[in-house]
Amino acid sequence: MRDGHLIFHGAVPVDEGGNYLPLSIDGAERTGRDMFDALSAVVQRAVRQRNESDLDWLWYLWTGPRSPLFGKDKMTTFERYFVADKATHKEVKNPYFKLLNQPEFCRKILAGFGADPDMGMIVNGHVPVKPDRGEQPLKKSRKAITIDGAFSEAYGDRGYTLILDCEGARLAEHHHFESVTEALEHGADTVPEVRDIQRFEVARIIGDTERGAEIRAQIAALERLIAAFSTNLIAEE
Repeated sequence: MRDGHLIFHGAVPVDEGGNYLPLSIDGAERTGRDMFDALSAVVQRAVRQRNESDLDWLWYLWTGPRSPLFGKDKMTTFERYFVADKATHKEVKNPYFKLLNQPEFCRKILAGFGADPDMGMIVNGHVPVKPDRGEQPLKKSRKAITIDGAFSEAYGDRGYTLILDCEGARLAEHHHFESVTEALEHGADTVPEVRDIQRFEVARIIGDTERGAEIRAQIAALERLIAAFSTNLIAEE
C-alpha cells in the first residue's frame, strides 16, 4: 500500500461474477487478502526451511491458474516454442482483469485489502498493456491501473511508469527507444507523454500518508513509555 494505492503483482483470483476463488493453503481454504497473506507466509517459510511442499508452491505461484502472481488459466511457453498450431498458444486471463473496469468491483477489492474504496486505486505492475488491441493502462472504472515498465515489441514497444507525489498520481507513457548508440551519438531520446490520473484537491503532506500513520504510532508508543517511566519515578519517590 502506498498513499492509498493498492499495489501488487498479478491479480486477485475471482470468477466471472467477481466472487473470490478459494485456494487450499496449509489445510484451509483461502480467498482474497487472506490468500495473499497465507502465500506470503509459505514463501518466507520456503526460503527459511526449504521444505519440499513449500518449494512446490513456488512453482505453482509461477504458473498456477489460481496463483495471484500469474492470473491466467495456463502458461503456454512450451507450446509457442514447439507447436505450430496457434490455438494451443492461447492463455486466458482471469476475469479479474475485465472486472477492473467496474467501479464497484474495484471498491470491493480496495476495501478487502484495507484501502480507502473512495480515494484508493488499484495498481497492478508487470501486466502487459497492448494499445494496438484497444487496451489502456487506466481502466474504465478510473479506479484501477495496469502497467508494465518494460519496452517490448510484443507489448507495442512501449512501457509505463506511475508517478505518485503530494499533488496526485500521473502516468508516464514511454515510447520506442532505438538504442544507446543512437542516444549518445545522435541525441535520439524518448520524452514520455505524461497525463494526470488523479489530482488531490489539497496537496498531501506526510501526515496524510501511511508513513504519517506509522510516525504517529511511534510517537504514541514513546509517549506511553515516557508516562510509564514517570509513574515509576513518582512511585519510587
